Amino acid sequence: MTTPSASDADRPAGRGPTQATDRAAFYRQARTDQPGPLAGIRVLEATNYGAGPFCGMVLADFGAESIKVEAPAGDPIRLLSPFVGGTPGVENSTWYLSINRNKKGITLDLRRPEGQALFRRLAAQVDIVVENYTPGVMAGWGLGYADLAALKPDLIYVSVSGFGQFGPLSARKGFDPVAQAMSGLMSVTGEPDGRPLRAGFAFADDLSGWLGAMGAMAALWHRSATGEGQHVDSSLVDSLLYAGDMGVMAAANANHIAQRHGAGAQGAAPLNSYRARDGHHVFIHGVFDKAWAALCDVMQRPDLITDPRTASLAARAKNKALVDELVAAYAVRYTVEEIVAAAEHSGFIAAPVLDFGQVAREPHFLDRGSVAQVEHPLHGRLTLQGVSPKFSRTPAGVRSAAPTLGQHNAQIYGRLGLDANALHALKAEGII
Repeated sequence: MTTPSASDADRPAGRGPTQATDRAAFYRQARTDQPGPLAGIRVLEATNYGAGPFCGMVLADFGAESIKVEAPAGDPIRLLSPFVGGTPGVENSTWYLSINRNKKGITLDLRRPEGQALFRRLAAQVDIVVENYTPGVMAGWGLGYADLAALKPDLIYVSVSGFGQFGPLSARKGFDPVAQAMSGLMSVTGEPDGRPLRAGFAFADDLSGWLGAMGAMAALWHRSATGEGQHVDSSLVDSLLYAGDMGVMAAANANHIAQRHGAGAQGAAPLNSYRARDGHHVFIHGVFDKAWAALCDVMQRPDLITDPRTASLAARAKNKALVDELVAAYAVRYTVEEIVAAAEHSGFIAAPVLDFGQVAREPHFLDRGSVAQVEHPLHGRLTLQGVSPKFSRTPAGVRSAAPTLGQHNAQIYGRLGLDANALHALKAEGII
């Protein structure tokens, strides 16, 4: 549950939020001679679908050169809709375009001995290898951690899989919904009287990729001190368990099994989404006493501040249905914009429930670069999610669009001394 910051809690009633700084001030020390804090790091990806590419995306977003290896037919995610312009095509999938930006792309058939040999040569030139095949597949191709570490002992090798590199379930194939089902996330997602639901994002893919990247960066720090490489094992299920708040702790030690509560939460009210007069929804957070008092004043119900049923946090949690009914009756009389404005000038918290079309146009996200734009050679200007962490001295951002299939073959294989004739022969044989 998100709670107000100290500054929010201490803000006098009647005063809206103030901006701490502006964009120019934050980036006043920004360097322009490098693409991000990981500038100079090289990554080689044997990745497809979601989790592995997410890992490589984070490293590339932070300035590393990430080389994505695809089969000659392309990453299967290229076939998933929705498509830019509504037209299916290997260069049009918004899934692929979203999570492979800032990368260089080459084609290579890792099932072929010739492809495996080329991958080993490329791996000898990088700092990090990222792969997300089912455990054992890369080793079966002679491309596992032990194989590549024998060639480059300081290599950092990140494996992202459904259930990890060891354990009773490690050989199982894992996809995002499977991890959501087995991690407890699905059991707490949905309405109280409904069936368990998959969350709206591919959280397991996202988190396992992000944590794989975090592991790689921690391993880089260790290598800088010792010269030692290592194998980083990130799994979809583990990542959701890691992000599971108090779920395991409460179940194992307090005999408390978390349940589904829709948009709300157990033990807190009001904390829910409500329909406004304009037909849109607004999320209202008035859990703590000071915020509840402010909300009661705005609702013109000061009596609720001292009403025994709603006077304390515990009382409001016990009478959650009543609190939701009261707040819903208030919300339906005003527009979302009016409710948010009232919250900013009183002391409770409210936010519009935005769809992604609205997100893409939100001025705050655009100003922060959290929604970004990039030029694509086939599609022109594309809008997509930006980079979340902001670095004041080494800014990260979306520098280039996701590569077209095999776009950088000549450049990357040229580092191995392969010329146009050699690449033509490899393509004719189906190796690239």
